[in-house]
Amino acid sequence: MSAIVPPRSRNEPCPCGSGLRYKNCHGREPVSGAPVPVPAAGPATAMPETTTPADVARAALRAGRPADAVRALDRDADWPADTSELRLLAEALRSIDAGRSHRAWERVLERAPGDPEALFFLGDFAREEGDHAAAIERFEQALAAAPDHPALLNNLGLALEKAGRLEEASGRFERALALAPDDVNALANLAQNLYQRRLHDQAIPLFDRVILRMGARTPVEILANRGVSYLILGNNAAAEKSLARAAETAPDVADVWRDLGAARFELKQWGPAVTALERALALDPGDRFAEALRLYCAAYECHWRDFDALRAGVREAAGGDSIERRSLVIPFILQSISDDPALERNASARWSGSGFADAATRRPSRRPPDGTLRLGFASGDLNDHCVGRLLVALIERLDRRRFRAFLYSTAERPEDTTRRRLIACADGFRELDHLEQRRIADAVRADGVDILFDLSGHTGRTVAHLISLRPAPVIVNFLGYTGTMGSPLYDWILTDRYCVPESSARHYAERPLLIDPCYLPSDPGRELDAGPIARSDYGLPEGALVYTAAVAAYKIQPEMWTDWMAILASVEGSVLWLRDATPVVMQRLRYEAGRLGIGADRIHFARNDPIPRYLARMRLADLFLDTWPFGSHTTVNDALYAGLPVLARTGRTFAARASASQVIAAGLPELVVDDSKAYVEAAVALGRDRTGLERITRRLREQRDSAPLFDIDTYTRRFEAAMEHAWVNTPAD
Repeated sequence: MSAIVPPRSRNEPCPCGSGLRYKNCHGREPVSGAPVPVPAAGPATAMPETTTPADVARAALRAGRPADAVRALDRDADWPADTSELRLLAEALRSIDAGRSHRAWERVLERAPGDPEALFFLGDFAREEGDHAAAIERFEQALAAAPDHPALLNNLGLALEKAGRLEEASGRFERALALAPDDVNALANLAQNLYQRRLHDQAIPLFDRVILRMGARTPVEILANRGVSYLILGNNAAAEKSLARAAETAPDVADVWRDLGAARFELKQWGPAVTALERALALDPGDRFAEALRLYCAAYECHWRDFDALRAGVREAAGGDSIERRSLVIPFILQSISDDPALERNASARWSGSGFADAATRRPSRRPPDGTLRLGFASGDLNDHCVGRLLVALIERLDRRRFRAFLYSTAERPEDTTRRRLIACADGFRELDHLEQRRIADAVRADGVDILFDLSGHTGRTVAHLISLRPAPVIVNFLGYTGTMGSPLYDWILTDRYCVPESSARHYAERPLLIDPCYLPSDPGRELDAGPIARSDYGLPEGALVYTAAVAAYKIQPEMWTDWMAILASVEGSVLWLRDATPVVMQRLRYEAGRLGIGADRIHFARNDPIPRYLARMRLADLFLDTWPFGSHTTVNDALYAGLPVLARTGRTFAARASASQVIAAGLPELVVDDSKAYVEAAVALGRDRTGLERITRRLREQRDSAPLFDIDTYTRRFEAAMEHAWVNTPAD
């Protein structure tokens, strides 16, 4: 092939079609030392006898001066009679007059049918014009004449990608790399191809090789996509490092800052995450994804500046119809600021629509019946996380004559009591940390799973791409995400009639799979620390009425805080006991309390304790105040199990009703209210009537083992019946 003609700017795409900028591709450095000198323009008689117009043109092209090359060759109105000169003219015109260059290459092909160089450039023109079918045809014709040419293979691969034929494109890049192992274009193209195909674990080593080869000249796209790959695989520290380098390389690219903010969010670096997201929004004020994530990260630090306006903007964005990434709102974020079920379904459907575009179209065939159902449970939280702690007793009690349980851990977790119990009770426990979800799908298929449970939903460690591969005949949304996935890939959502009443079922893409009276399994094997424990251990006043809200900080909305302060103001001698927090959050919340007339000495914070101690300390409080619209589901379960009454406000979505469902199933329906006014009034009345509150507490503790919420044996039998119902009533493709 002829030399690549430089574009007008070194920042423009390289004409070779690699997808890289010219300065990072063929313009990286001169092939040989100094530029080749070009003879001064003048009469033909002034040229040395050995210098032809073609010589002048070649020298000009080597020196990056295509206009001089055109002047040397363009002597007549018609095309040069000499085909070699015509080739040079076509090449020189590429960056000056693309249309005329196109016609020149067509004339070359007329004179030399099957000429691979002409076919190469004509294919490139077709690719740039979006005619990918024509580009593919031209490149394949060129390869027939010049087989195994790396540049042709690269460009054919790029055209195949544009036509949606990603796997075929990958084969072309692999062949180009086999022929030219040092070809950084082929290496970069293959890495980007694997990235597009979501083969992130395979893409990362190739990204690393590109970065090693190119060093400081590495394009931002390579650094950014490597970072996103790490983020998807759960290696958040590596993701943050790669994305931070991308932001340094290209500080004005909004998407890079947005993804950097997401990586810092996963690392719980709330302040740095907000900084990155604010930079993204400064560059792209219309990025609703970044806007929602910024609101969420700021909420983790109870930083409520412009909260009402930001919340309104996120809700408005959730009601849109685009599936462009920057227009989406993570449904899990929406749950913390809205209990509108129609809005939640819309946001979930759009989020799933953007992520499941390449989903398998058919569910797998059912295996021959053998009298058992094989249940698969996929999660990144199969340990002392809330998902693992809620699930373990159910798995332990499944009837192994009818059910087998296979667990797929998709994240590296430390060994702890819950993880050991899960490993011991499962029929199969696979550790698949940081692996591509296609491999997890292969494991699910190999185990012959009949019903697969997504225990993560739209939360951070999602397994949604695993579900898009449809590795099991029946798919159930369960436990980790209390909301619809918005996708037809999910057959059922495991819930109860209170959380998803019949009147709300239309807001769920899945069919409700009911376990009444409460969908949530509870572990009666939880142990409360039996050691001595006193309020003084936590700095709590002995005679105070202690309200506790051991909740994640992002669930504390400004209105919720105002209600809590109103409760403290109305109950003399009361204090509020919150979850452990950073010094910044402690200071901020005490300031917000003072602003509403409540002294800092009435706001207390717990420390991080081992789970048995955390459960035991619940009994030091008098009443648990749940949050709204997103309740503290597992923490509410722990509080009720420990014998601490919970005041819950119900709402319209699953996430806003799950706490109330538990309180009712624990036998305390009088502690469920419908609105903010009733919530404050009930909390104040209970705080002022300590004798009545003590009676409720005594009743909760006395009836705990018989309450439906904690009857795990009955729950398990109902769960098994629900599985058989789902199996029989899910159509087979």
